[in-house]
Amino acid sequence: MKVKVAVIGVGRMGTIHARNLKLGHIKGATLACICDIKEEAISKFTKKYGKITSYDNYKQMLDNESIDAVIVSTEHYFHGDIVKYCIGKGKHVLSEKPMTVTAEEARSVIEEANKHPELTLAVMWNQRTNTVHKRARDLVRDGKIGKIKRINYIVADWYRSQAYYNQGGWRACLWGEGGGTLINQCVHQLDLLQWIVGLPKAVEAKMFTKGRNITVENDVIALFEYPEDVYCSFSANTHELRGANRLEISGEKGRIVIENRRMKVYTFKKCESEVNSETKSGYGFVTRKTRRCGYNIRFALRLARDFGEQAAIIRNFVNTIKGTESLISPLWEGLPAVEMVNAIYLSAWENRKTEIPVDGVYYEKILKEKIAQEKDYLGIK
Repeated sequence: MKVKVAVIGVGRMGTIHARNLKLGHIKGATLACICDIKEEAISKFTKKYGKITSYDNYKQMLDNESIDAVIVSTEHYFHGDIVKYCIGKGKHVLSEKPMTVTAEEARSVIEEANKHPELTLAVMWNQRTNTVHKRARDLVRDGKIGKIKRINYIVADWYRSQAYYNQGGWRACLWGEGGGTLINQCVHQLDLLQWIVGLPKAVEAKMFTKGRNITVENDVIALFEYPEDVYCSFSANTHELRGANRLEISGEKGRIVIENRRMKVYTFKKCESEVNSETKSGYGFVTRKTRRCGYNIRFALRLARDFGEQAAIIRNFVNTIKGTESLISPLWEGLPAVEMVNAIYLSAWENRKTEIPVDGVYYEKILKEKIAQEKDYLGIK
């Protein structure tokens, strides 16, 4: 039996998910129906991919259709309520990122999810399916590069022109998506950071808007603090042409460098403390081995054909429902990245070091104040 899947929200990413299901790219699943409040979105999908049962109200869809699972790919602010409603209706759910805009709401979603252990519930952390990222996580968790001493992350390959923002709608505003570059594009990298090296305990951040007529950030600099005086320098922007995406994790016994979808792993014959204690003159030296890792050909072809990382998460979601796999990104693992986003925003807004997690109620209060100021500036009632 194939898993019958409905897609709620057929904008850019929702269309890709629905297309992959409709064209049979997700083995063991079929597209049962789609839902979107915008008639033109449904019309655009059916015109390109053929007739499919459609709705403009997801509650009616769930009442009328016999479906097993739902993919939620609406605008950010709707994720939490829709996911909770679908869970209440006994449906397996895969939510697009971010799981919610605020950590406080994410916790309420997880609370509802915990009442239904029989359901498969996941979040779209598709970059976890990248072989490079999985191997990096294993190397760190298995202690192959020793105790972590330094982390640097540059995320500058999400270029967005003014034309992108001029499309309007929910893009690049607090009232529409809960922030800018950080919550829209770079939330993926924040998940990878905490997934590979763990959740930091505090952050100090600055945000800027450079070269774009928008009300939110397109440039972020953050300094994450980990235990034992370990820090991660995080720099992200969407205004840099052909920018880099580079993660470097330095440990006592080695170093991991991920760039351009490839990873180099340097391992040392001795750890730094041994080299330091044994060196009696001069600077000190150690030999090293270098290994390289990248996408395998099969995965690269899938990526080119059907957004391989996203499709891989959907396949994993479907196979977990069928009992043949375990989830790569369970729903509750959507929370840490949202906690980091909230902490960065609060730190930048209040110009102070901010603990992670933040006080959820306080963050929502400040966010509402910021939204009111933004709407007043934009003349939105």
